[in-house]
Amino acid sequence: MSLEGKVALVTGAGSGIGRATARAFASAGAKVVAADLDLARAAETCDGIEATPVAADVCDPGDVARMVRTAVEAYGGLDVFHNNAGIPESVKPLAEITRDEWDRVLAVNLTAFFLAAQAVVPPMRERGGGSILVTASIIARRPRPGLSAYIAAKTGVTGLARALALELAPERIRVNVINPGPSRTPMLRAFGLGAEDDAIGERLPLGRLVEPHDIAQAATYLASDAAAAVTGTVLNVDAGRDLT
Repeated sequence: MSLEGKVALVTGAGSGIGRATARAFASAGAKVVAADLDLARAAETCDGIEATPVAADVCDPGDVARMVRTAVEAYGGLDVFHNNAGIPESVKPLAEITRDEWDRVLAVNLTAFFLAAQAVVPPMRERGGGSILVTASIIARRPRPGLSAYIAAKTGVTGLARALALELAPERIRVNVINPGPSRTPMLRAFGLGAEDDAIGERLPLGRLVEPHDIAQAATYLASDAAAAVTGTVLNVDAGRDLT
C-alpha cells in the first residue's frame, strides 16, 4: 500500500481519525498537508513526518481553496484527498433540533465535502487522476434515534461520493467512502451516548471499539494503487456494527 511520490491532503487532521490517517499516509511515503480548524493541533500531527500544517475552516470556500493551494505550492500537486473533518450532534428528538443546529451539522459534514470536491478535482486532473476519500459513518446504514441531522448529513455525503465516483471515473479520479463504527476518538463522547467508551465497544460483534489506526489503514489502502480498480465503494470499518 505504497503512497510513494503522492501528495495527500487530510481535513480534520488535528486529532482522532484525521491525525492517524495523515501519519499513516506519511508512513506510506506520501507528502501530506494536514488541515484543521486548530493550527496548533495540525502542527502536532505533522511533528516528525514530512507534512505541512494549515489552518482551515472547511465551510469557508476561501479556506478550502487555500488548503488545496498549499498542497500544490508546497509539493507540486495533489493526488489524494481525505475529507474527514466532521462534527457530532447531541442526541435529541427531531422536534428539538434548532435550525442553527441543523444547518451547522449539514454544513460541516456534507456541504464542506461539496466545496472540497470542487477544489481538489482540478489539481488531480492535472496529475492524470487521483483518489478522493470521505469519512461517513456506519450510522448512515444503521440509524439510531436522536441523531437525525447527523444521519442525514452522512447519508448525503455517501450519495454525493458515489455520484462523483461515476462522474469522475473517465478522468481516473476514484471516490470512495469509509464508514467507521463507534471509534475511540474525542467525537464519541461528544455524542453523549451515556456509556463509557469500552462499554460501547463490548456490545459490538468484535467486542471492541474501532481505533483510529483501523480507519487509517483502510484509507491508506483506498488511496493507494493497490485499490486502482476500486471506486464508488462504501467500506465499513465498524467492528461488525452493521451486522447487528
